[in-house]
Amino acid sequence: MYKHILFDLDNTLLDFNAGEREAIRAVFESEGIVFNELNFKQYQDINKRLWLELEQGKVSKDEVLTTRFKEFFESFDLNVDARAKEAIFRKTLNDNHELVDGAKDILSYLKEAGYHLYSASNGVYETQMKRMHDAGIFDYFDDHFISEKIRFEKPHKQFFDHCLNVIKDDDTSHYLMIGDTLTSDIVGANEYGIDSCYFDHQNLGNGDIATYVINHLEALKDILK
Repeated sequence: MYKHILFDLDNTLLDFNAGEREAIRAVFESEGIVFNELNFKQYQDINKRLWLELEQGKVSKDEVLTTRFKEFFESFDLNVDARAKEAIFRKTLNDNHELVDGAKDILSYLKEAGYHLYSASNGVYETQMKRMHDAGIFDYFDDHFISEKIRFEKPHKQFFDHCLNVIKDDDTSHYLMIGDTLTSDIVGANEYGIDSCYFDHQNLGNGDIATYVINHLEALKDILK
């Protein structure tokens, strides 16, 4: 029986995509680069590759947050201050706190049902704290597990070690990890022996490795009755 629910944040509870677009637009415009779908995809490809390398332990988070802008602007023959671009991105993103449809309803439902809820994110600590506060969901959680503070990322075992040590319940059958990223949320939980729920909000499929697959947060009610 599940007692502890670990929630990823970006694109699981918080609509990261909406905030990312506005933040990247601000970064592009700071150098006179037109924001369009082609340029945005070029940035996303660089960004996704670097985050995957972070999950694999090949780069640090600081390298991800700066290298992505350095590489992008170099493709336009521009040599930029990557940390200054990250600061523009972070300021815009910090002000975004849109929720995924049904996020607050499912948190309220699970809290009232007696589950212990925890945020479990690979994001930047200050950003995630502010966005949860601004979105009005911070207090639904018993605790917050943010990789920048833990110093380990999902899917690494040490991330989940930290969660269980803080919660003080070493029975992995009591846990469920919910997230939208197979390589971090689902693989990490599976390898640790925790059940997983893949939030396939884009209907991408490939969720066979997860214990459960949902397309809407409301569907958690059928799993966690």
